[in-house]
Amino acid sequence: MSGRGRIWSVVTPHPPLLPAFAALAEKAPYNVVVVELDEDPTLRLVGNVVAAPDAGINSVDASTIEIGDAVHVVFDSPVDDEHGSVTFPRWVRDSSA
Repeated sequence: MSGRGRIWSVVTPHPPLLPAFAALAEKAPYNVVVVELDEDPTLRLVGNVVAAPDAGINSVDASTIEIGDAVHVVFDSPVDDEHGSVTFPRWVRDSSA
């Protein structure tokens, strides 16, 4: 997989958030996107558009994100919880598109 795709959908969560998302409330509003992969548009991944791999989930203003924007995947440090370590896909705008 190339790790490249296009924004298929975008939403902006605002507080108050559900209790399970309480830790993210201080970062809201932030963007959540669904990305269709270049290799197969029926394959879609959820994540956030960020300014850089180590940037916060609120580092890009959701109002600047448009359906069809080209992006590529980046990965930040794994998140540890009671179930182990998880690495989430994050997306940065693809300037080469």
